Amino acid sequence: MRRKGVIFVFIVVCLISIALCEEEDEDDPTNPHRDPSKCEVCKYVVTELEGNLLDTSKTHEVFKIGHEFDKEKKEVKYTKSLVRLIEVLEGVCDRIMNYNIHAERESSRRLAKGTPETMQTLKDLRNKGVKVDLGIPDDMWDIPSAPVYKMKQYCDTLIETYEQLIEEWYFDEPSDRKDLTTLLCIDNYLPKGDDECLKEVWTGKEKVNFENNQKEEDEKIEKEKNNSKKGKNKKNSKKEKKKGDQRKDKSKKRKSSEEYKSNPSTEKRKTEL
Repeated sequence: MRRKGVIFVFIVVCLISIALCEEEDEDDPTNPHRDPSKCEVCKYVVTELEGNLLDTSKTHEVFKIGHEFDKEKKEVKYTKSLVRLIEVLEGVCDRIMNYNIHAERESSRRLAKGTPETMQTLKDLRNKGVKVDLGIPDDMWDIPSAPVYKMKQYCDTLIETYEQLIEEWYFDEPSDRKDLTTLLCIDNYLPKGDDECLKEVWTGKEKVNFENNQKEEDEKIEKEKNNSKKGKNKKNSKKEKKKGDQRKDKSKKRKSSEEYKSNPSTEKRKTEL
């Protein structure tokens, strides 16, 4: 029984390793390791920006603003200061680096913080004494993947481009502030209609159905094969029809020739000649 368990674990590890290392089509919308879309970038930039603002809203620190020789300096709460906004914006894209690819989750939910289920399974196996070899050192297991690095780069560009807009939003009265997702993503950053991922949330149920996906992929391949066969059959059918028509033409010519030769009037003309 122990031997069967070891074999099973070995197979699972091999399959997971292949899945992690296998090159996939980056343009395939079902590929969890595809590059982040503009919608995904804006969605998580806003998430981290608002999260950073929330984290820095709990202090009661007050700044005194003015020249060195001013007798009376203006007092400004940190929570309403430009200093806070600068610190928040500088930290937003660094927070993006805490994301990982959760291949078991659908759509934009694949990008999230925490350890993906697949990686957690590997870690649990390793902690139980099972030798797990992914071809990289253990201390590199938690390094962010390429899509996360790209999302961080896109985040830097987004913040730099819309810094003035965010600053104006920040200094608006809370009661007058527009929803940041609407203002930044829908009204400015995203192409019209490209905001579907903003509505997607993770409740723990939105997981990829690998079995159905594989079934759909198999059906797609089978359909392509059938279409290819139909195309060949149709082509062959046309060739056969053409050959049949040629045979009919030859038969007609031969029959016409024979009728001509057997016609009495033909013999009479030959005799007269």
